[in-house]
This record gives sequence, structure tokens and C-alpha cells, in this order.
Amino acid sequence: MNTENLKNIVTNCYHDLLNREPDKSGLEYYLSILKNNKINVPQLSELIKSSPEFLESHPESIPNPIFPEKLESIPDPKIVAMYRIKNEERWIEKSLKITSEICQEIVILDDGSTDDTLKICKKFPSVVDIHSQTNLPFDETRDKNILLKMATKLNPDFLLGIDGDEIIMPGMKQILKEDLEVLHPKANVCQIQLLEVREKPNQIRINDSTTSSFFSTILRLKNQPNNLHFEEMKFPGNMHCPRIPQNTIGLDSPVKSRLKCLHYTHYDEQARNEKYHFLKKLDPNNTDFYNYEHIIHPEKFSG
Repeated sequence: MNTENLKNIVTNCYHDLLNREPDKSGLEYYLSILKNNKINVPQLSELIKSSPEFLESHPESIPNPIFPEKLESIPDPKIVAMYRIKNEERWIEKSLKITSEICQEIVILDDGSTDDTLKICKKFPSVVDIHSQTNLPFDETRDKNILLKMATKLNPDFLLGIDGDEIIMPGMKQILKEDLEVLHPKANVCQIQLLEVREKPNQIRINDSTTSSFFSTILRLKNQPNNLHFEEMKFPGNMHCPRIPQNTIGLDSPVKSRLKCLHYTHYDEQARNEKYHFLKKLDPNNTDFYNYEHIIHPEKFSG
């Protein structure tokens, strides 16, 4: 196929997927790998779909592996998931079921659940360590440092921080493996896309920055500092502590993975009211997160 035909193919992909003309560097890059037979046309489409630009503008898209033949020869990386939970019986079983397909081992810190959360967690063979605590002051930094020690002693290649009301979308194991080992083999930090679900189990709300966001959630442990740790936060109870430690190498230059996760924190009116009143009680004067008004009045932040 001649160069002009290849240019037309790349241009059409840009039109169809990104709704714009190809930039010079992008056109040259994709032409080069097409000419050298490193990818075919379907792979070109999937590569463009893996770009940050496409991922941000198409949160509802379902990714496909780009190089399945390469994945067959690459061992699965060891990924350990870290959960900090309390009273998550509504979603935790579904969450652990999918996470267990991606992560070989899971560690859990339970902060005094009074429902069946712990009973559910103990059913999963992949849950290899549970730290239970009761009647302690709320402190996310303290708890996440405990989780970090639990996880790192298992000698994983990667850590994944996730909440009990988050459910990774099915079929993501090979997608994540390809992101970590083929597309971004040198990335120290990867982000996943959280999609907020409201009112119906698979009804994704995509209206504003509060409902579809990328979070740095996956940490490659190789070359990280020996004193990896979560730091104190400016909020009461060290609220809003990030999913991976603040002194992580690469935290300032994360890559966007194609991993998508359904977020049920604000699923229905009862859940939203409980979350809102919990946050307002702990942090009544907050101004950093819309004073938490986006939880119960999302219409004010749509657009």
C-alpha cells in the first residue's frame, strides 16, 4: 500500500475517533509503524483508542487488546489489590469477584464493619490478609500505611488501590496486562477511569468532571523508594488520602490506562445522603470539594 493510501487511512481514523485532522507528529508516527508492518489497520484504530485524548472524550467505550499475540508470551504480572473498607456488603462481593480476576492477591483493612462485609471477604481465596480494627479515630493515612505494609510484604510487581464500592468492568485482565507490559512498560504510575453509576446498576452518568475522572491507582514497585509511605493530609482524619503514596516515583507523570471501574458511592438517594452527612460531619468547613454539595445536588455541577 502506498504512502498516500496509508495517509488516508490514518486521517480517516482521526476523523472517526477523534473528530479532527491528524497532527503532524501523530500522522508521522502512525505512518511509520504502518509502513514497517508493525501494526495493521484494526490495530491502528485500537491504538488511537488507547490515547489519552480518546479515553477522556469516550468514557463509555469498551477497549480491546491490540497485540493479543504478544500477550501470550508474557507472564502475568503479580498485582496485589489494597482495599480499605467499612460496611460495604452491598457491593464488596461483586467488587472482589472482578478484582480477583486481575489481582493474584488482595489485602483488606476493615475499619469496624458491623454488617456482613468481613464474612463476604473471607469467602475469597484471593483475599490473603485482613486487618480488622474497631473504635479507632478516623485516619485514612494511618490505615493506608498499614495496607501498604501488608501488600508490599507479598512482593508484588504492582499495587492497585481500590474501594469497596468500586467494580472493575469485566474483561479487563488482558487490557491491563497489555497497558502495563506492552504499551507502557516503563510507566511507574497508571491511572484508571472511574465512571459514576447512579440509579441503575449499569447506568453511567457522564455529565461533568465529578462523574468521570482518572485517578492514579496502579503503582509499579520496581525502582520505588524504600521509604514508600502515605503522608498526612490537610483534612480532618487525613481524609482524601490518595490511592498510592505521595512519594511514589512517577506520580507526577502518570499514564492513562484503559482500565475502567464503575463507582457506586453515589448510586441512589440513600447512599448519597449517607455519604454527604458523613463527610460534612467530619469536615464541615471544606471548600476544596464543592463543600460536598455535588453529592446531593449534582444538577448544579452538570454541563
